[in-house]
Amino acid sequence: MLGMKPAARVAAVAIAVGLAWTASAEAQQKWKAQSLYGPNTVVHKEFQKFADRVKEATKGGLQIEALPVATIVPQAEALDAIKAGLLDAAAGTMAYQGGKEPAAAFWDLAGGYDNPLHLIMWYRYGGGHEIMNKVAAKWDAVFLGPVILGLESIPSKKPIRSIEDFKGVKMRSPDGIPAEIFAKLGASVSVMPGTEVYTALDTGKIEATDWGTLSVNDEAGYNRIAPYAIYPGIHSLNAMDFVIRRSKWNALSAEHKAAVTAAVDEWSLATWISQEHADRVAAAKRKPETLVAWGEKEKGEMRKVAATVWESWSKKSPLAKEIYESQIKFLQSIGKL
Repeated sequence: MLGMKPAARVAAVAIAVGLAWTASAEAQQKWKAQSLYGPNTVVHKEFQKFADRVKEATKGGLQIEALPVATIVPQAEALDAIKAGLLDAAAGTMAYQGGKEPAAAFWDLAGGYDNPLHLIMWYRYGGGHEIMNKVAAKWDAVFLGPVILGLESIPSKKPIRSIEDFKGVKMRSPDGIPAEIFAKLGASVSVMPGTEVYTALDTGKIEATDWGTLSVNDEAGYNRIAPYAIYPGIHSLNAMDFVIRRSKWNALSAEHKAAVTAAVDEWSLATWISQEHADRVAAAKRKPETLVAWGEKEKGEMRKVAATVWESWSKKSPLAKEIYESQIKFLQSIGKL
């Protein structure tokens, strides 16, 4: 700065200090983010890789502490924890929040999507991005994107080849839309936590369960006592969502927002691929007769039953009506309804 006039020198110093302060402030940004899965799962390891990519892309400007399920709060309370400031972000499923905002229960639309691409298309081109951010706003949060896990399989003690085969089956289901759909199909539904599923299958309390993808279910040992599985899945497109506290998102620079957004897209694809590979490996290990594949006719029949439950839930709130109408319109546009 030698040779500069005093005023210019002061201005230059002020700019340099300002830039240094900004860089320092960005370098200190750290988020606590909790996921839906345990520390040793493929899904959580992909979450950790995502955090590493963000740190690298922002040159350390944003560091995300990728915490496994229930580290800070039970996963069903993750959005409340974000609003309260206990968490900065969460990789979970907003479908758990249907009791607080019915629109959240429509996130992965139980019984609706039989291809992960369809959910992504609705999110990108069918208005899903805007609507999901309206839902997230209820918790003062930003919905940054879906993280695809794949189609869930249903382990069962006897083959279930059509909607008629659900009649009389004792089945575990999460509460809300899925439980109502299975009850409409004639199943005897029990709502219970995942920790009780294996024992319930083993003792005969249930004969089938809505749980995870084929590989997740087989890894849990369900196939040893419930040898049949609907594969590919027909009832639930397992997808997480990455939700961030609005104040934390707004504090990021435009460059860091772009880096996080790109990393979420990469994370979603990586998780989908790794889960799909694990499912195919699991399928290859099985006896072919234990895998029950539904045709388009059977899936269409289930979708029609599910639609009656969706319509009922759409009346629970204005936002539920909006997301219901959006997804119905999209499914009709691609010939699924």
